[in-house]
Amino acid sequence: MSWLFQGLQGGARNRRNSFSTIEDFGDLDGQKKCRGCKQIRGLLEFRKRHGILPPRPVVFHDSYAAVDRCARVCVTCRVFRQALLLEGATAGHAALLQGAPEPVCARLVADGDGFAVRIQISQDGEKSNEDGQNPLPAATVRCEPSKGAESPMKLAEDPVDDAIYRQVRCWLRECEQGHIDCGNLAYSDRRPTRILRILSDSQVQLVNSAKLQAGCKTTRYAALSYCWGTGTMSADEDETVEGGRTLGANLESRYEPFDISGLPGTVRDAIKITRRLNDPHSGLELQHIWVDSLCIIQDDAQDKKVEIRRMQEVYDNAAVTICATTTAKATQPLLLPRLVWSSQHRVRPCRIGASWLAVNPTPPAVLRSRSSLALRAWTLQEEHLSPRLLFWGGQQLSWASGREEFVEEASTAVPATSSPFSNVPVRKFLVECRTARLSNAGDRFNALAGLATRYLTAMSGDNEYLAGLWRTTFPQDILWRVSRAARPGDERCGTTSAPSWSWTSLPIDLEVRTWQDFQIPSEMELLGDVASPRVEPSVAVAQGSGVGRVRVRGRLRMLWGAESQLRQWDEICVRVDGVNKVRFGANPGQDVHAVDCSTGSLVAYEARKLEVEAELDYTKLAEDVKQGRLLEIFCLAVSDEGMLLLRPSDTTGAFQRIGVGFGYRRDFFKGVERTEVDLE
Repeated sequence: MSWLFQGLQGGARNRRNSFSTIEDFGDLDGQKKCRGCKQIRGLLEFRKRHGILPPRPVVFHDSYAAVDRCARVCVTCRVFRQALLLEGATAGHAALLQGAPEPVCARLVADGDGFAVRIQISQDGEKSNEDGQNPLPAATVRCEPSKGAESPMKLAEDPVDDAIYRQVRCWLRECEQGHIDCGNLAYSDRRPTRILRILSDSQVQLVNSAKLQAGCKTTRYAALSYCWGTGTMSADEDETVEGGRTLGANLESRYEPFDISGLPGTVRDAIKITRRLNDPHSGLELQHIWVDSLCIIQDDAQDKKVEIRRMQEVYDNAAVTICATTTAKATQPLLLPRLVWSSQHRVRPCRIGASWLAVNPTPPAVLRSRSSLALRAWTLQEEHLSPRLLFWGGQQLSWASGREEFVEEASTAVPATSSPFSNVPVRKFLVECRTARLSNAGDRFNALAGLATRYLTAMSGDNEYLAGLWRTTFPQDILWRVSRAARPGDERCGTTSAPSWSWTSLPIDLEVRTWQDFQIPSEMELLGDVASPRVEPSVAVAQGSGVGRVRVRGRLRMLWGAESQLRQWDEICVRVDGVNKVRFGANPGQDVHAVDCSTGSLVAYEARKLEVEAELDYTKLAEDVKQGRLLEIFCLAVSDEGMLLLRPSDTTGAFQRIGVGFGYRRDFFKGVERTEVDLE
């Protein structure tokens, strides 16, 4: 079996023309397979003979396109093809697979108490797609000792097949009738200001909710969550998206029936999907849909301001939110053939050697996290606010409510481990919002407003929204830290009006982390009265977004004194076993400090005491320290392990956040009295 471990070397490639040759290898299921699958059988035989997993992968086809062609005849290649296609969250995943020139490799891996075949494109599988930076994911096919009791899934390839919509209607009906908790998640009984009435597959009409006839107060509607794709589209695509928007100039004409053919593909297909879910004969009426670009006047700042404040109502009150996980921009359609279920590639029970093959798909929540929609900041509140979510994937649908999750044609519910409606601390939402994509820094507060309003409404006791942070968890929230110091080349700036102590002041592409592992400390106290509880929550959130200065009481001291000497970073920092170490042994009686201008790392050493390490938020600040332009850095104790780095303002008398430090020595603030400090 020496051929087996030629792996990715020339031996396997030289046989590429013979991989698809179909033969009868004498497998017990009596089905013929290709020579490529014989490579995989060799892996199984190696394990059986030697009692260990083979150390290297093998090539079993020269490209995914070859797997696709071979799967029309080879029953085992159908299983591997299905596994690879089901790993894609977007419709573009199938096209990316088809165009990948790299070989398809197989490796035997441990899987619980058994083992599985891991399939991937090329040895490392690292190939980025146009919708994001994720590589083509590997797929796993379990090797079972016996044939499974259930037959392989057979779903519809045609995206308008009524079987798909019967499944969704069943999910929706069962949730509305059986899940009281989900119904209780509605924010109010008010509809959005405007919604689209669906007249046919080709026509809709914008309606003003206030003018709907009496008795229609419970009108059901769907809401759409999707990616606009700003900054990723061609000129023609931009024109299509712009042409689909409701503006002051076309508002009146849209109160009359109009054709949807000019709307972006995602919006157009979401309308068609909603219409197919409508089933008045069974009591499920769904004749309306809310889409932001059509139901908000896009060039009217006041209308946008009012409607953004109502996002918690729009999504909370929707019968279902359609999440377009299959598209990366609004111009892409939702209703595309689902190639994995092609009748030419229908999967049936099969085996290689003594092992029966079973696709082991990635859990729906993990799969969705790979989509462009999951990276969009607006999506966070849309998903967390909606009581029911229909995730329209490239190959398969999934459903989530406050009670459970389902995958299309799965017989049992998937545990709702990541339910959008559970009582998760709002800091988790803030973390997600910080790492999500925004095309406009000014949208940061707007993208969080609905969620913040919902959270504030549900809170008991005194709380207040403060520029992306919360009064009751202010010490934890203010100790956010950057994944790397912002550089001068970070073009997309943060919210310019945001205070330095808020993460919204950072460049919008910069990942921010939070410090959540300590209890509310007594080291720092946020002063001032809570805003009036009589204020409408949405108004309170809008007001909180504009907070620029807060007053705190805490221990404040200099990071280094006047006697400290600035040293070059490489003089005191050495790398040992991959870890940075600092050394002061040459002159332990001298106070010194140093800064790394490439990372923003900062260290201060007081004679014969443990050094203090900190992180600056911007590399420019590190350069200012090195050049002597920033001589005074103050430290404000927030907890017994975390502190802020501050610099005084030359004009206002307040302090500005410039960084953060963790794990400082216990006596660092010893003897320092508490004082009141203004932060801006």
